[in-house]
Amino acid sequence: MDCIDDSKPLVPRGFNIDTIMRYASRAAFSPVASYLIVNALSRRLNTVSTKDKMSAAAALWAATNVVLPGVGKLASSLFCGTKRPVLWENEIVVVTGGSHGVGLELVKRLLRAGARVAILDVCPFPIDDAQFNDQWRYYSCDITNLDMVKATADQIRSDLGDATMLVNNAGIVIGKLLLDMTDAEVDKVINVNLTSHFHLIRQFLPAMLRAKRGHIASIGSIVSFVGAPQSSTYCTSKGGVKLLHESMLLEVSSRYGANNIQFSIAYPGVINTGLFKGLNLGQFLMPTLRPDSIARSLFDALSSGKGQEIFLPGTANLLPLASIFSPGMRSGILNMLGGLNSAMSTYSGHTKY
Repeated sequence: MDCIDDSKPLVPRGFNIDTIMRYASRAAFSPVASYLIVNALSRRLNTVSTKDKMSAAAALWAATNVVLPGVGKLASSLFCGTKRPVLWENEIVVVTGGSHGVGLELVKRLLRAGARVAILDVCPFPIDDAQFNDQWRYYSCDITNLDMVKATADQIRSDLGDATMLVNNAGIVIGKLLLDMTDAEVDKVINVNLTSHFHLIRQFLPAMLRAKRGHIASIGSIVSFVGAPQSSTYCTSKGGVKLLHESMLLEVSSRYGANNIQFSIAYPGVINTGLFKGLNLGQFLMPTLRPDSIARSLFDALSSGKGQEIFLPGTANLLPLASIFSPGMRSGILNMLGGLNSAMSTYSGHTKY
């Protein structure tokens, strides 16, 4: 199995808005910035000495870099569930779409960490390494077929035991106008990308509730927050994944009192897989991501024992704010910045299902 290289940045370096935001953030939270802010605010007070300005700047820097992050961590520990240690040799992880792309890169990390992994896919698992062969099981499973999902879940419990983690990773894109799609294509996208999540959660969550521990992770998308032409089924399904994640997070915590069961979700931009071939949102606004970048972030979330929301690239963190604009204004801004309306016009990607 290939070595894992974590030296590469999660988002490609270069002239893009992510790089600009990263350096701007560093500058904004630097001691120099704190002093400039204090100096600007005290200009009208000629009696303020340089020593007092330096002291105020130090206090401002400490507040923004130490105190506020500390308060955030405390609030997270009080209101966002209990962090549990992760001992990978005790974890049984179910990964859908684990034979390629993000899923395959995640499985590699899980195996190297010592976890036992159940891979659900319609494509054969490509790794044959004697060092890890006892840790994984491959199940040829069409996750749109409920009877097959139930049978596969039973087989996983028989082969490996009750799953402690579930990663709903499998997804497809059919880049057509809605009226050009067949009924089967519409159903396929919704069933793979969204309906399967319901069925898989229903299969594996009960054991997590009994054990009072577990972690369920999902792959959303930047289009979980905004629609786009020629991808209505994909956008709709990913929006549904976001709401399912949020609903289950609250449902499990408030109705079952299971604060030790964590929920994580990733909202990636364009990923460099065949699934998104030809999609063009512009490298400045949405630099193309490597599959291992998403896998690395997901693995870190699972390893932390704490539910997380992952936005990649960094500009995706702004997407939740898009809801404050009307749909027309929102799409107009995104079209101006990244060519949203024409992004799918050159799409030539494939489906694995």
